[in-house]
Parts: sequence; structure tokens; C-alpha cells
Amino acid sequence: MKKTVLLFIGAGTLLATACHKTTTTTTANVTETEVLTDFVQKIALPQYQDLQDKATVLNNAVIALNSNTTNANLDAARTAWRNVRTSWEQCEGFLIGPVEDDNYDPNMDTWPVDYLQLDSFITNSTSFSAATVQGLGQSLRGFHPLEFILWGKSGLATADSISASQKQYMTGLSQDILSTVTALNSSWAASGSNFQSQVINAGGGSTLYTTRQEALLAIAAGMADICDEVGNGKMYEPFAAYDSNKSESPFSHNSMTDFTSNIRGAQNVYSCTYNSATGASLSSFVSSRNLSLDNKIKQQYAAALTALGNVSVNFETAIYSQRTQLQNAMNAIKTLQATLDGDLKAFIISYVKD
Repeated sequence: MKKTVLLFIGAGTLLATACHKTTTTTTANVTETEVLTDFVQKIALPQYQDLQDKATVLNNAVIALNSNTTNANLDAARTAWRNVRTSWEQCEGFLIGPVEDDNYDPNMDTWPVDYLQLDSFITNSTSFSAATVQGLGQSLRGFHPLEFILWGKSGLATADSISASQKQYMTGLSQDILSTVTALNSSWAASGSNFQSQVINAGGGSTLYTTRQEALLAIAAGMADICDEVGNGKMYEPFAAYDSNKSESPFSHNSMTDFTSNIRGAQNVYSCTYNSATGASLSSFVSSRNLSLDNKIKQQYAAALTALGNVSVNFETAIYSQRTQLQNAMNAIKTLQATLDGDLKAFIISYVKD
């Protein structure tokens, strides 16, 4: 992914009596432990389960398209691909733990893809099973080779234009995506590798996060890092090069949705809100100590999402025709990233003492 601080206590601030290391500092009605627990229970676990559910729908849709290659089934597979992308991109708002450590992210979402390499692979290969796909380089696995087949280089693919080899390959790809997502979900589940316990038990038995401060800093870093990736990587690199082939999802023209989902996912982490469920949030924890900082962060999230929404065409077109709107969006995201990386991390270091 990719000190001593003076502490000034304002009137009305509540302090827990620190009698031993496991004491949890109370900030109004929200504790550090509650924030970490609800991040797991309200954000991480539901989103990874949602991701697995949508990957299952995608795999079924691709199997149906392979069996009955009609334009209606192609549209269904495209819709399923977009839906699982939205879920995945929101999950990128908290890239901590196994998703990075065990390469689940690059195995699913390496881009940009080289369509000439894809064409050569499809033409010269004889096996496209899920096991074969899992043994390929990361640029030949995951969402974007599947995107290339479903939409075609120019986004104009039809059911009739999908070759027999492409149909076999897309089936192996969708099965590999489902397998990867299932393993990622299991890595957090109590019945699996139980990474959730490392977060929930931070400062109280976790071998990864020996303090709650470390866990909260990791979550803050995850939010900041995705903002940095969107503003300084995903958007800026194709924008600066005037090259739409460098964009994240060029065949489906889904890139703007990808970017928006990334920032929305990070906002969900901060507010501890997902699918109408809410919990003890980092926002509440911050606001009870530093209301102006909480307002600043919330306003900057809103500004970034508004700026992204002001781009009225797909990203691949906007690179050439709406450069001012894209620059405004990148500026807003970079401002948010700087606040998360600076002010929020400094706040956590100042107020989380365990």
C-alpha cells in the first residue's frame, strides 16, 4: 500500500481511564474497537460477499452466452460484467490484507491490456480452461481480457463476431474470476483464513496490527492510496499521453464508472455505509474530536464525486473533448488524497494511543 504530538482537549471531550493496554479510548459514543469491528462487519465482509455473488452471476451469464451465443445473452453478460466491476472497484476503497498480499488484485485487474497480445494468444492457443487461465500472466487474466471479448476492440462486438476460441477463453476467464473472488472472500471469512480477526482484534491479540492505531492507519492509507491511484494513475496517465488505449476499461467505456466506484468505495469506508447499512464510522470518531476535519473530509469526498459526475461523456472521449472537466476531477481527488494522507493520518496518530 502503495513522534510526539501535543494533544489539546476541548471542552466536553470524554477520556477513558487508561489503566492497562487493552483499554479502549472513548470518543463520544464511538470507540476505536467499534470502528474497526463495524468496518469489518458493515463494509469488508458484505462487500466481498456481494462481489462473490455478482461474480457468480457473471460466470453463469458467460456460460449461457457460450452455450447460446445470442445478442440478448451477450447483453446479459455485459451487464453482469459491469455489475461485478462496480462491486470490485468499490472494494478497492480498502485494499488491505490478502487482496494485496496474495495478489488477488493484480490477478483480476491488471490493465491496460494489449489487444494484439490477446489476439495472438487466442489464435495460437489450444487450451482455454480455467486451470490454463490461472497459469497465464496477469495481463491475460481477469476482467479486462473478458471485457475485450465481450465488447471487441472498438466496442462493436456482436454475438456472431465472437469466435469459438473466444467463447472458450471467456468461459475460462469468468471461472477464474469467480475462483479468485471466492478465495478472496474466504480469506476474510471466519470459516476461512479469518483475516477479519486481525482487524477486529487489533491491539488485543492481532499478530498483524499490534495496536488499534496501526489498523486505523492501514484503513486510512487504503482510502488515500485509491485516491492517489485514480487521480495520479488511472486518470492522469492516459490524460497526459492523450491516449485512450491506456485507460482502465477502454473497450466497454466503463472507465468513468470505475473511477467513481473507487471514490465511492473509499467514502463508504469513511462513513461506514454500504447498501443502506451503517455502523460506527471513522467519520463519527473524527467528528467527536475534530468536527472541522470531519466536515472537510466529507466535503472533499462530495466535491470529488461531483467533479467526476461533471464529465458527461465516456473517459476515452473526454481525454480529447472534456479535458477541463477531467482536470477538475483529478484536482478534487488529489486534494482529498492529500487530506487523507496528511490530516487524517496525523489525527489518528494524535488521538489513538494504545
